[in-house]
Amino acid sequence: MKLGPSTLKIIKRLLVGRPSRPLISILKKLEIPEITSLYSQLNSRQSLWLTEALIQMGLAPQVLEDLPEPQIERLLEDLSQPQVLSILQNCTPDLAAFFLEFLDDDVVSQLLAELPREESRKIRQFLEYPEDSVGRVMQTNVFALPLAVTAGEGLDLIRSRVQEESIYYIYCVNEEDQLVGVISLRQLAIQSLSTPLEKIVKRDVITVTPLTDQEDAANLVADYDYIAIPVIDESRKLVGLVTVDDVVDILQEQATANIYAQAGLQEGDRVYSNARESLSLRIPWMLINLGLAAIASSVVSLFEDTMSQLIVLASLKNIVAGIGGNTAIQTLTVVTRGMATGDFSFTSHWKAIAKETMVGLSLGVIIGGLAGVLTYFWKGDLLVSIILFVAMMLNSIVASFFGATVPLILKKWKWDPAVASGPLVTMATDIFGFLSFLGLAALVLKFMGH
Repeated sequence: MKLGPSTLKIIKRLLVGRPSRPLISILKKLEIPEITSLYSQLNSRQSLWLTEALIQMGLAPQVLEDLPEPQIERLLEDLSQPQVLSILQNCTPDLAAFFLEFLDDDVVSQLLAELPREESRKIRQFLEYPEDSVGRVMQTNVFALPLAVTAGEGLDLIRSRVQEESIYYIYCVNEEDQLVGVISLRQLAIQSLSTPLEKIVKRDVITVTPLTDQEDAANLVADYDYIAIPVIDESRKLVGLVTVDDVVDILQEQATANIYAQAGLQEGDRVYSNARESLSLRIPWMLINLGLAAIASSVVSLFEDTMSQLIVLASLKNIVAGIGGNTAIQTLTVVTRGMATGDFSFTSHWKAIAKETMVGLSLGVIIGGLAGVLTYFWKGDLLVSIILFVAMMLNSIVASFFGATVPLILKKWKWDPAVASGPLVTMATDIFGFLSFLGLAALVLKFMGH
């Protein structure tokens, strides 16, 4: 059954309070993504009634986890405590911990106290891990074979469990549940049934800990082309698994954060946010930009006499700053991405700075020369064309140098390069662009006796 306009109308008519049998019957015929998309078509009261129906069906956790976080928070706050408890009882520990992050500490304590002791302990363990650590995203259900069994016994165990859980790699553990190594399914299948696993296990395994940063784990999965990486604790016990699905989510969040940071936005500013929230998140950034623009304008004001004597400078000064700004942003993007993806393991910081500065010089010569020629045919003033060429060349060098060094310096100072680099580099490039162009013009006019 597909979610068409007629089905949506029927569902809306049935959402009038307590979950009805016809409503549940229709929802059972829909796929999880289709049910999730329903929320965008419903008002707040209908969304609450739909959630109550999903709780009764046991589908609430699977649907809610794919909703925008502000909507999850509103729904959990509107539900009664017994209803939230029912959702938690149908969750894996990691998903339960994710939902509990939206609730007040007092409510979290009450809910955890009502859950079975072992389940509550696992959820508390997830909540204790740092927010950006592997412990927050790892899967705790991991299939592993005892090292003491044979290949035939191992295949029998796999057959008995393959319907219950996803098996990415065949990990081997000792009697203390410590990770010993890994075996491929192909290798296991071609061995004699009586071969002990101890003889064929590969003991050199790439692992992470629950405290490993999520981005570091994502980079490992990407670098080694793994489907999953085992998670071990300080005693090497196998406690979880980070899968490629988790990594995709991590990389998407990282990419979103970088894109938002470069635009001066916060991740809470989304298309589904209300206008007041978006306005409150954007105003601080616009005030910062206003201040930086005022600084750049104050530099221009120092050369008002020069521009009054050579009025053509006023129409050309933005070309220098604009091209320099583009050069800086290009360099900044390359260097920032290089830090995020580990590109600097193949080169040094100084080599990268030197290379980007050389590229900036080359761009300045090529684009500046072209701009000078066009300006000469446009304005017919050779002196202004030469000044424009020299200024663009100098500003491109400075722009590429700042674009390469500023993010590296901020990273060394433990600041986020994606957030802070853009405004600093843009301001420096604009100021130097105006100084170089108008300053050179002032020097030339002074030399000529004007």
